[in-house]
Amino acid sequence: LIVLPHFWQTWWFHTLAVLAAIALVVGIVLFITRRRMRLKLERIERQQALERERTRIAKDIHDHLGANLTRISLLSQSAPGELENPAQAAAQLERIYNTSRELTRSMDEIVWAVNPQHDTLDSLASYLGNFAQEYLVSLNIRCRLDVPLHLPHWPITAEMRHNVFLAFKEALHNVVKHSDANEVSVALATDAAGFHLAVRDNGKGFEPATVSTRPGRGNGLKNMRQRLGKIGGRCEIQSALGAGTEINFFVSVPAAARKNV
Repeated sequence: LIVLPHFWQTWWFHTLAVLAAIALVVGIVLFITRRRMRLKLERIERQQALERERTRIAKDIHDHLGANLTRISLLSQSAPGELENPAQAAAQLERIYNTSRELTRSMDEIVWAVNPQHDTLDSLASYLGNFAQEYLVSLNIRCRLDVPLHLPHWPITAEMRHNVFLAFKEALHNVVKHSDANEVSVALATDAAGFHLAVRDNGKGFEPATVSTRPGRGNGLKNMRQRLGKIGGRCEIQSALGAGTEINFFVSVPAAARKNV
C-alpha cells in the first residue's frame, strides 16, 4: 500500500514556500529601502530649496540694501559741505530721505518674500495691489485696481511669488520711466491653468519691434520675460505709439495645488 503525502508535505511545496518567504522578505526590504530613499531625497530637495532661498535673500540684501546703505553713507558725508547753502542742504536731505524710504521698502519686500504665510494667490494679489498704489500715487500717477474680491486660496511657492513680484515691479518702473502716463490699471484674474496679471497705462506707447534700439528699455522687458520663464510662465507686451502699453503675465499653477484647496 502506497500512501501519497499531502501537497503541503511534498518537497516542491516546501521549496515554493521557502522561495515565497524569501521573496516576501526581499519585497519588504526593498519597500522599506525605497521609502527611506524617497524620504531622504525629499529632505535633500527641501534642503536644496532652502539653500537656494538663502542664496537669493543674500543676493537681494547685497544688491538692494547694500547699494542704498552705501548711497546714504556717501550722501551723509557730503551733507556738511552743503550747510552754507540752505537750498542745496535741503536737496541733499531730500535725497537721503528718498534713499532711506527705498531702503525701508526693500526690507519690507524681502520680509514679505520669505514669509511662508504669504504663499497663497490671494496674499500675492493683495501685496501687488498695495505696492502698486503706494508706488504710483507717490509719483502722482493714478492707480486703478481690478482684482476679484474673493480669490482662490491657491498655494504658490516663494520662488513664484518672488519672480512675479520682481517682474511686476519692473513693469511699473518702466511705466514711470518711459511712458509719460498719468494713469495705470492693474488687473488680476484666474483661468483654467493659473492666473493672469495685466498692467496697462495710458502713456505714449512704443513700437515693440524697435524696442531693442531704445536705451534701457530692452533690458527691462528682457528681465520680465526671464523672470516669468523661471517659473514656467510667459510675458506678452502690446503697445503702439500714442496708444499706451499693456504688459501681461501668464502664470501656471500646478493642477494639484488648484485641486487641493
